[in-house]
Amino acid sequence: MVNSQAWTFFELHFGSPRLRHYLVEAGGDVDRAMRLYEWNTDLSAAFWESLGHLEVALRNTIDRQMTARQFARGRAGHWIYDDARELGRDRGRPPHRHAYPYVDINTAINRVRKNNMPTDPGQIISEMSFGFWHQMVSKSQMFVWPDLATGFPHMPGRRQDTVSDLVGSLRTLRNRIGHHHRIWAIDVTAKYAEIHTLAGYIDPALATWIDNNSRVTAVVAQRP
Repeated sequence: MVNSQAWTFFELHFGSPRLRHYLVEAGGDVDRAMRLYEWNTDLSAAFWESLGHLEVALRNTIDRQMTARQFARGRAGHWIYDDARELGRDRGRPPHRHAYPYVDINTAINRVRKNNMPTDPGQIISEMSFGFWHQMVSKSQMFVWPDLATGFPHMPGRRQDTVSDLVGSLRTLRNRIGHHHRIWAIDVTAKYAEIHTLAGYIDPALATWIDNNSRVTAVVAQRP
């Protein structure tokens, strides 16, 4: 398949407006533009792997700290059900019964039920979005931060925004990848460093493990 035919194929299936950015970056070289497109896909997949490891570790960290908080307050049941009405359960106004972040919990519960799975904490937590975990470390939930901060024992100090800013930045990256946007236009090396930094706040060994199992650095070096 010669370049003109290949580019026609790309435009047909991936769209001229989308590909225009790649063509401009490649200086009008359609062969390089196509290789850049394929590289962006490979890089996105590599980031997705590392982000996935970090997200699972982050939610387990928050879950452990919130479970300990629940126990310390002598509360029965799992914190995810928000029986204490701290996270927005039954606090919303019609037509929305709940307020954030419990809206996300309720959405996850409904999804679990739709899939005919038991609504136990593990199932619900596995359905929570990355955005929910960002909310949990945000200023809107500052009342739980003193308990959550101990889940990041290797962070410098105990400022909430030290963690929240990183989670927010990585959430934006995750959304870009999830919507199949180009990520070569951002500083991908800095973004990968953010993954390593946040993982290191939880456990330096976790950061090392993610790094050892990541393809990001190798793929970055292969940019057309």
